[in-house]
Amino acid sequence: MYFHPMQEDISKLAEDEINKKIRDLTKKLGTARRMGNPLMVEQITRALSAYQDELRSRRLREIEQEKKKSQGEPDMGELINVE
Repeated sequence: MYFHPMQEDISKLAEDEINKKIRDLTKKLGTARRMGNPLMVEQITRALSAYQDELRSRRLREIEQEKKKSQGEPDMGELINVE
């Protein structure tokens, strides 16, 4: 996952805030492409990918939790200690 030092901590954002950032960056990406600025396109693409990856990983975690619930598995969280 791409992380820029000036970028906020994406993991702390709400899902609607992430969606808003994705829409905003998508618009900016279109503008950067029309301007013909490859460096700006690359930076915006990386930032956009970071937000999309966070959203994707959240959804995968939700699907995994739902799958475990449907199978009747108890939620052990971080309590499993394998030695």
